[in-house]
Amino acid sequence: MSSHIPDNQPPNRKRVNLIGVLIVLGLIVVVGWLALSPAASGVATPGVVAVTGAETREAGGSVTVEPSPTPKPTSTLPPTATTTGTPTSTPTPTQTRTPTATPTPTLDLASCNAAGCGSAAAPLPTVVYDPDLLLRQTPPARRVCRECPQNEQLSSRELNALIAADADTLAQLLEIVRSQETYEIAPGIVYIVYDDVHHVVIDLEESGTILRNIIPNTPERGTLITPSYCLSPRSLVVVNADYHGLNGSNRTETGRDLFFHLGRAALFERAGRFDIDVIREREDYDPITISWGGGPIFMWDGRYDYDPEQEWFESESLDYYRDTRWAKMTVAVSKDRKYLFITSSYGLSLRQHTRNIIDLGRQWDIELDRAMRFDGGESTYMALRLGDYLVPILNLEEPLIVNCLAVERDE
Repeated sequence: MSSHIPDNQPPNRKRVNLIGVLIVLGLIVVVGWLALSPAASGVATPGVVAVTGAETREAGGSVTVEPSPTPKPTSTLPPTATTTGTPTSTPTPTQTRTPTATPTPTLDLASCNAAGCGSAAAPLPTVVYDPDLLLRQTPPARRVCRECPQNEQLSSRELNALIAADADTLAQLLEIVRSQETYEIAPGIVYIVYDDVHHVVIDLEESGTILRNIIPNTPERGTLITPSYCLSPRSLVVVNADYHGLNGSNRTETGRDLFFHLGRAALFERAGRFDIDVIREREDYDPITISWGGGPIFMWDGRYDYDPEQEWFESESLDYYRDTRWAKMTVAVSKDRKYLFITSSYGLSLRQHTRNIIDLGRQWDIELDRAMRFDGGESTYMALRLGDYLVPILNLEEPLIVNCLAVERDE
């Protein structure tokens, strides 16, 4: 292309043609520069990283192929939903169906009776004693067990004195049972008989008490003891716990890891919170500070749910635990994990026993969540602090057991 402008053109026309030529030349230069630029040619300038698709181009021209990133899902709301204020997050479902806690109103348990708590605790008449309560009405006698480990704090004479409730104390116990009122064992701990079932209810947020898993310090797992082994001057409540042989996961309050049973239910404390669940992995058990083995679980999400096939019990045992009306000992936790119910009954099936626990919780506006069995039958034991005495409640011979759940003054 020539840039020559003929001389015979008018002066204005020459000026216009000259401007046009300069514009064309400028466009040619720009297009040529773009064609030779590093960005257009794909040649990396030293020190510059260019990303194209799944390739990462590095200094020096080497190429690393990476998987294309998966786009993050965009949170969308249903057509009818509107956003106001801070959005509420939906908890991720877990394998153990951890419930959303429903806060329980702060209760003065000592103000409760069978009708309710506080202003709802209407005056109630005394009830007729039911023989199915198995209530002790005579001073107990300790079992003679020469092979059992001996109490480390109290002599035999001191133990006999601790449990030898006098006639007035036994009469007081009978009156408590018939009154339908709570008996305050200590602040935040009460005993009540509700519809002929024994309950100890513990406010887990109340200070001044500790829960202990007392197991003899012997090399053999499942060494038999009597509940007398667990008694001390600090005892407020003592009940039997795991089955003979220690069939579940047990850890004492000192951190002694006695036995871990993969896949067996337990009552345990982890990160300052008590819970009932099936422990399936060792890494879930390691952070636990204290635990009592037991099972099967029979209450889940606040209802009777007896589906324990994965808890390592034989089918005949499961049938017995479900159907027997013999004495049984159980523990339950509220949905907000503020309250622990320790319950003993006689003459009820497991389903009826469950209904009794749930009904008492509703009377007190406590939503129960989970419950599991401890040992039962002739191993059932419950003792309460009544004044100077620790009184065994049930009119049964002091049993042979392997460990205790003990509530003690924290001194």
